[in-house]
Amino acid sequence: MAQAVRAFAPDGAGREPVPVLSALRPVVPGGGLRPGSVVGVGGHGAGTLGLALVAGASRHGGADGAGGWCAVVGMPDAGVAAAAGMGAAPQRLLLVDDPGDRWPDVVAALVEAVDLVLLRPPERPGAAAARRLSALARRHGCVLALAAFADAWPGVRLRLRVDESRWEGVGAGHGVLRARRARVSAEGRGGAWLWLPGPSGEVAPAERTRTRLEIVA
Repeated sequence: MAQAVRAFAPDGAGREPVPVLSALRPVVPGGGLRPGSVVGVGGHGAGTLGLALVAGASRHGGADGAGGWCAVVGMPDAGVAAAAGMGAAPQRLLLVDDPGDRWPDVVAALVEAVDLVLLRPPERPGAAAARRLSALARRHGCVLALAAFADAWPGVRLRLRVDESRWEGVGAGHGVLRARRARVSAEGRGGAWLWLPGPSGEVAPAERTRTRLEIVA
């Protein structure tokens, strides 16, 4: 497993950025996530965008050169196959579908040991719980990516959002959804059109084109 004890470096100082997939680098300031930061992930398709962050962190940049460890909490619909299609290393994923009423304690234990936690809280967090988890993430250098209730969290440094998305593959009332073209942006910055996911499950740059085979997500 990832190192359970990390060298103390407040607010991510002196640590390498947590990597993101190459397609997301034009959107994410600095081309990587700041260790110990809180990231909001929103819009239609927020769960898929969150899995793309997991893929980037688990695929690249671990201390042993084999990628980092990630956890996905409170997202039973987040499929391992979908994450793997984006490039995630399944053997480095910890899944907690239903953390229960003590979900803050579950997350607190995970942020001490992994590089990124993708979290969908089962309820709006109280101020004390949010402050505690933000402080722990900052202390241990873990990125806390919030797929819900980011507005209730103090110190969110980066907000990523799926502004618009369209599926391809449906023709005249029939067909199979094959891929989704999405515009992903960061608050205060421009956006980029991506395949999220592409026909093979990958995340890749996409042109903004609209055809009659697309439907609004």
